[in-house]
Amino acid sequence: MALGFRGYPKQVDGKTPGDLTYYYEQASATGPFVRQRGLYTRYGDVTPLLTSIDNQFAVFGSGEDIDLEFRDSNLPALPAGWKRDYFFYANGYVKDMDYYEAMPFTVAAMPFHGMSGYPYSDAEHFPETKDSLEYQLLWNDRPESGAKLPSYQFHYLPREVQPELPAVAP
Repeated sequence: MALGFRGYPKQVDGKTPGDLTYYYEQASATGPFVRQRGLYTRYGDVTPLLTSIDNQFAVFGSGEDIDLEFRDSNLPALPAGWKRDYFFYANGYVKDMDYYEAMPFTVAAMPFHGMSGYPYSDAEHFPETKDSLEYQLLWNDRPESGAKLPSYQFHYLPREVQPELPAVAP
């Protein structure tokens, strides 16, 4: 699973409000988005962060995504005319830059499993263990200042997504 900047896919509004279609084959490297200040997860293989439910999250912002690939060669063949669907389960948090959100302009304070609510009280805090410190120092080393991006316009260009993914054991 690889984290990287992919750009902003072209969004087309449907006939009803909220009916959106995204065209990922057309993406803009720029757009009208500002990033929250803070430390984001480094680009590249983030598989170790996503294989268990814990407090080690992949922190990423707008225009970024995680590409997931897997082999289905070990699955049984489907009967003629059948189609296979896949279910992806994610366990994490979303922090918007909405003015009505708690602390919308910064990545901090990091959420964690077991907090009573968000924002959590002064009596609670992100776990302070050797593992959590190592996680923060090793993984979240990509600073964002929250400064305005150089362009607030979309410039859609064709693209071909070919993420560099870690080797998968057969």
